[in-house]
Amino acid sequence: MRGWAVVRVRNWLLGVGLLGATVWSFVVSASMPSWFDPSEDCALTASSDGVYGSSAGIDIRTSWFPPRAVCDFGSGEKYEFISQAESVTLTVLAVVLALALVAGLVLAVRGLTATGGVIRAADAINLRRRLLTHLAVAAFLGYVASSGLVIGQVIGIMLTGPPGLVTLVVGALVVLTAVTTAADRAYGPLPSTATDSYRRGTTAAVLVVLVVTTIAVVNFPLRDLDVAIPGAATYAAVVAVQWFRPRRSSLPVPADSPATADRSAEPR
Repeated sequence: MRGWAVVRVRNWLLGVGLLGATVWSFVVSASMPSWFDPSEDCALTASSDGVYGSSAGIDIRTSWFPPRAVCDFGSGEKYEFISQAESVTLTVLAVVLALALVAGLVLAVRGLTATGGVIRAADAINLRRRLLTHLAVAAFLGYVASSGLVIGQVIGIMLTGPPGLVTLVVGALVVLTAVTTAADRAYGPLPSTATDSYRRGTTAAVLVVLVVTTIAVVNFPLRDLDVAIPGAATYAAVVAVQWFRPRRSSLPVPADSPATADRSAEPR
């Protein structure tokens, strides 16, 4: 399969997997007893289906996979808040979406080992200005992305539960990788190929998401967006390291293409 076809399949799988997983998380969360007052929700919903019991002392057992919610009134009366049919349907959908997402991630990881591509040389380019621009862009994008990730995590806790949070982190990693790769292509070290930019962008995205998520988990509940500052600093630091580490020679290696080659043939 040609490089562009692999990229298209990868993006399609990731898009379907992430969007589907997000919707799935919302649906399952909405199918659970209300987080605000689960006992009262259990009692009211059960009574509407002919199962009566007091909201006091209800034992509520829930699981996300398979999706289940059982209200035990303690007198032999139990009510399945999520029906068996609904649970089976949601479980099958979860498996399908997980397979699509994993397949997309596998293709994304395989892209890191690709070789060859169009070499963009450093001729007639002010590398010092390019470096400073890249650092400034990295700090700005790192702050914005980290802030968005934190806000998303807070919303996800309330609306989607643990599956939604996992989906959010994976989605943030995928989106941020695309952004950091594009930034590297525009302002990154030279000489370089699109695959080099993809590797550097992926490294930066992984480290930023890891740092921000770790800080958010350790300091939960967050009261401000100060966690975005370490995220911005992490991205800028990674960019600085990538600029000053040894890079490829300007001379082509096997499978490389000259800079005059058709860039549309190179995976993005």
